[in-house]
Amino acid sequence: MKQRTLGLALLAALTLQVVILAGVFVNGFYPLWLGKEIRVETRPVDPRDLFRGNYARLGYDFSTLPATGFRPGDVIYLPLEQDGELWRGLTPSHQPPAQGLYLRGRVSGLPWGGTRRVTYGIEALFAPKEKALQLERELRDGAVAVLKVAPNGRAALVTVETKAVDN
Repeated sequence: MKQRTLGLALLAALTLQVVILAGVFVNGFYPLWLGKEIRVETRPVDPRDLFRGNYARLGYDFSTLPATGFRPGDVIYLPLEQDGELWRGLTPSHQPPAQGLYLRGRVSGLPWGGTRRVTYGIEALFAPKEKALQLERELRDGAVAVLKVAPNGRAALVTVETKAVDN
């Protein structure tokens, strides 16, 4: 009897671990599977991180917000509005909008010059060293980030289109 109980407990523990891992996997790919594709303007920030490797770090106009009313760790919701082929961020809030497309982000860090940074999970595009450095140079001339935004506001970076590629 005890052996059967132990076996069931081990099976339950293993099943729980598999379910948790599957949840992490699905959560990461959810925006890519079900998200709406949008394009936003981007600019380079930093091409390299000693611990994470080579990547092009991207910045967006909506990555900063006024320091007043927002604290580090706050979850914010940024409604998006289509402006021609591109999308732009509107006024962020602590509540998701009732309708329309929006990004879910988290406020990070201390205020800098009266603003705070917001991370949305779309700030880095990893690449081999040469490609990351080339991409950083091309980003200086302007670029568009292609994102997939899920209905819950989670976003994933699909690719970056530079003007050098488009010409």
